Amino acid sequence: MTASQRIARAILRHNRLFLLVLALLVAVLATGIPRLQFSTDNRAFFSRDNPEYRDLLALDAAYNSTDGLLFLLTPPEGAAFDPDALTALRDFTDDAWQVPYVLRVDSPVNLTLSRSEGDEILIEPLLPDTGPLTLADATRFREGLADLDEAEGRFVSADGDAFGMSLQLVLPGTEAGRDEAAAYVDAMLDIWRAAHPDWSFKVTGGFLGGLALERIAIQDLTWLVPLAALMVVAVLLFMMRTIVGAITTLVVAICGTVATLGIAGWAGIVLTAGTAISPLSVLVLLTASCIHVLLSWMRALDSDGPDRAIETALEENLGAVTVTNLTTAIGFLCLNFSQAPPLRDMGNIIAFGLLVGLAATLVVVPAGLRFDRRAHAARIPITPAMMQGIATAILTRWKLWLWLFPVAVLVAITGILRIGYDDSIFRYFAPRTEFRQSADAIQDKLSGLDSLQFSFKAPDGSVFDPAFLASVDRFAGWLAGQPGVVSVTSIADILKRMNGAMTGEDPALPDSREAGAQLMMLYEFSLPPGHDLTSTIDVSRTQTRLIAGLRVASSNETRDLADRAEAWLAANEPAIASRASGVSIAFARLSQQNNRQMLMGLAVVLAAISGIMVLTLRSFTYGAISLVPNLVPAVLAFGLWGYTFRDVNLGSTVVTTMTFGIVVDDTVHFLMHYLRRRRAGRVAEAALRDTFSVVGAAIVITSLALMAGFAVMTLSGFVINRHIGALTVFVVGFALLADLLFLPALLLALKGRR
Repeated sequence: MTASQRIARAILRHNRLFLLVLALLVAVLATGIPRLQFSTDNRAFFSRDNPEYRDLLALDAAYNSTDGLLFLLTPPEGAAFDPDALTALRDFTDDAWQVPYVLRVDSPVNLTLSRSEGDEILIEPLLPDTGPLTLADATRFREGLADLDEAEGRFVSADGDAFGMSLQLVLPGTEAGRDEAAAYVDAMLDIWRAAHPDWSFKVTGGFLGGLALERIAIQDLTWLVPLAALMVVAVLLFMMRTIVGAITTLVVAICGTVATLGIAGWAGIVLTAGTAISPLSVLVLLTASCIHVLLSWMRALDSDGPDRAIETALEENLGAVTVTNLTTAIGFLCLNFSQAPPLRDMGNIIAFGLLVGLAATLVVVPAGLRFDRRAHAARIPITPAMMQGIATAILTRWKLWLWLFPVAVLVAITGILRIGYDDSIFRYFAPRTEFRQSADAIQDKLSGLDSLQFSFKAPDGSVFDPAFLASVDRFAGWLAGQPGVVSVTSIADILKRMNGAMTGEDPALPDSREAGAQLMMLYEFSLPPGHDLTSTIDVSRTQTRLIAGLRVASSNETRDLADRAEAWLAANEPAIASRASGVSIAFARLSQQNNRQMLMGLAVVLAAISGIMVLTLRSFTYGAISLVPNLVPAVLAFGLWGYTFRDVNLGSTVVTTMTFGIVVDDTVHFLMHYLRRRRAGRVAEAALRDTFSVVGAAIVITSLALMAGFAVMTLSGFVINRHIGALTVFVVGFALLADLLFLPALLLALKGRR
């Protein structure tokens, strides 16, 4: 009696005890679900030792750390500078000051112009604060905006048909404060949209993005996970015609799902839009294991009684199902090499859910099948005769497949070379989401939402040192001329403008520290209430921040620009050289860093799974062969992606490591059955034909179930999940072809070796 037979019979003999233990375990884990929390902080994607994350903390420490909102207000066509439209703009600015926790409102209506008159500098608002507005006021306002270099792209669109307004908020550290501010903004916009239906109002901002991600996480968990369950149940009912089997599989999936969420709650893992989808992966993957057991049971029904059929199914699949779930769990555990904590968390909780699901598969499926007392199996759409016909078509052309797949890999590699990274936080939202639509509209009309920030420390201890200001100004001039840069704001621009107003000459930097300090003091006195320079100059006046607004197509351009800027500073202004900082460059560099780390993870997966396969198959040769059809699908999938979608993101970089364990499933079942037949004395061709008849249908059905389940992820509002789902569908689809076409060709090529 083999080990599989002994374990299978023990499971069946003590099935009720194992069911009780499993139920208690799932119940205990379920108590962790109420402890789950959702994150609204996009910085959750960075580990605490990430250099870009440390740069963000340094910016917060040096300058006034605020949360921002950016509004785009579009009046009716051609009416942007009518007195009525400007009155509405002024009223909207007044309402914006009522947003909870607002610190500062930068609006076109509170801009000022500086001019000299005799020995005085006059600083005047572009628009009167109160009273009815006239055509003369509107004309003066329009001309004044045109004279302000910093206005275009920030306060008014290039075509002059829309206005921009930014708010800075100092939010409390609680989620309630963020919710309060967001709710007020939503209510305010609802009122304005009702009162001005011919206007368009869009808003975006960092903390609104965090709240939008939280909503997406909750939606994915509450809608996509049940939808995936319905999809796999539908596949089971259509392909296998067994209600009991579908219900049993659903119970197994629920056990794994509860375990996944429960361990997250007990471990204190804060769910993000990236980790909330984890139960979907567990649900879909466990379905594949159940399908193999169910199909073995249905085959055995035709020759054995109902009880013996259950025992046969468990004996045949115990080893393969265990190896499959272990290798898949190892693949997910290797996400711990990722640079992003949410991806590490996802890997850990999915791996745990799979192990609990493995126990549920071996215990619940046999128990459930006892309720189905049919004497014969239902006829499924994919019959052994159909698989025999497919086997004949494949095996007679095995040399074609042996050459076709390497050629396809070479073509795919050229597609992989076309792939670039795109990790803009704003493009993490699906185009259908309101936040993404607002962000795209603002990006189109105003300055780019992406930015690069540089914090410069004055070597001589004062930001007003003429030499230091000249260095900052030279860099600002170089940066403004780079492709993709739409605006550059720095202390040098303010001082040049003020000095020009004071002297009546062309704008120029002050020639002494004292002059610079006096001009800056005069400028600060002229600012509207609530405005200051703490976001530009630190309190000690030894550091200043330069911000470049970008309009770029992908994070590749952001990263390339940051690299060039850092190199320019090192070569031309080494005294003030610093790193590019900000959320945009942090995400732009994260995928590259993550990809390097995941190569290590892939190496570990390859080593671990190859060792398991060698032990399972009891052959080094076949263990090595098993890796080939599992690596090829990832190459083909990314090659196809390179030819179609081009850009990948943070989630895409983990797909190869994650899916390697998944696609091992069908390969394990195929090879284990093939080797059993070969060791029983069958020649290679006969063993392959028998393997197609016995496990071919299971391979096709499990692949279809996996593809249907992971396709649901492409409906997520979070683009990282969409990429993971789509790429996994590609990988599983190519894995099906590799197992049915390429693997038999490899085995026939080596048929002389036992």
